[in-house]
Amino acid sequence: MPVLKQSDVRRAFSPEFKWQLVQESKERVLSVSELARKYDVNTNQVFRWVREVNVGKALWVRRAKGEVDTPVAPTPFLPVSVRAIEAVPVLHKPAITVSFCSGHQLVLHEATPGMLQQLVAALS
Repeated sequence: MPVLKQSDVRRAFSPEFKWQLVQESKERVLSVSELARKYDVNTNQVFRWVREVNVGKALWVRRAKGEVDTPVAPTPFLPVSVRAIEAVPVLHKPAITVSFCSGHQLVLHEATPGMLQQLVAALS
């Protein structure tokens, strides 16, 4: 059974920790690289958190600021009345299928006696 190393486990950081790290990066006492090493976090991750704070739409940012998650109000359904209508009967119209030796097929939909006469004359 393989043993998981510390580097194989995905870590989760609290919104408060992320907020603290972003605030420290804004103070500019340490560079982002130094902060990342200090807290054992990838530098790109710190830059991402800073970007998310600047945009302000990430859920963790709202939680770190103490903003309450506002539930989205469900959209009401429009009143619709449905009435049954009679189904129109499907009329199957006659079709003639001619299969040739080459494997091709000719299908004549809504064939009339005149069409059949022309087909026979053409094939004779």
